[in-house]
Amino acid sequence: MSVHGMEFGTGYEERQPVLLLLDTSASMGRPEGNPRIDQLNEALERWFDGVRAQERLRTRVEICLIAFDSAVRVHDPDRGRLVPVEEADRARLFVPVDGVNPPRLTAQGLTRLTDAVEMALDLASARYRALQAERIPVRRPFLWVLTDGAPSDTEGRPLDSAALAATAGRVRRGEAAGEWVFQVIGVHGADLPMLRVLAPKATSPLENLDFGRILDLLFQSTDDSSPDQDADLIHQQVEDRAARLARMDRLERGLQ
Repeated sequence: MSVHGMEFGTGYEERQPVLLLLDTSASMGRPEGNPRIDQLNEALERWFDGVRAQERLRTRVEICLIAFDSAVRVHDPDRGRLVPVEEADRARLFVPVDGVNPPRLTAQGLTRLTDAVEMALDLASARYRALQAERIPVRRPFLWVLTDGAPSDTEGRPLDSAALAATAGRVRRGEAAGEWVFQVIGVHGADLPMLRVLAPKATSPLENLDFGRILDLLFQSTDDSSPDQDADLIHQQVEDRAARLARMDRLERGLQ
């Protein structure tokens, strides 16, 4: 059965679009013995297998997966693989969270983060309007970026704050207007100063945390937010939760 033949569970009518923007650049292929991209693949498969037991998420959350390296691609659920967005049917990119079969990601190329963010904002806005037009109750979309690097241009040069300004301004204007919530998780040596240009109050470092725990953080934070909550307050709650997770991880590592 196509994922679009699936229905959301009963008991909740409200939809929560979530867009996951996943860094698949060459740096995710390190370290050689245990590359981060393999860790991320395993965490995605494990997490989406386990979500079937979480009824509240199952009945509300719909997912769009985006991968970015030298190109930006979106997961086409019907074909089961990543494709350029112009090759996909945009109306069919969001699927119930328990219908997601994540593609196997590979690490290659550059870090075209700003292109990915711009595309994700377009998709989020279109999905929100489409659900409203169908008179389906919908919360503002959440966009989560997971990256270990720094935004780069088409030649691989790191972008400076001036080059990030237009995208950063769009993110903030949309948040202020209640159009979306945008959050960045920086892992394993991510360029936090540059990421904070893009999302000053919404960049959380989780240097060594297991990707499975990071996914738990993303979806718990999304689910715990209220529709009318100020985005800055949501960012602070995510930051507090991320800091607690990081402390717990350090304690656990110290006990090993």
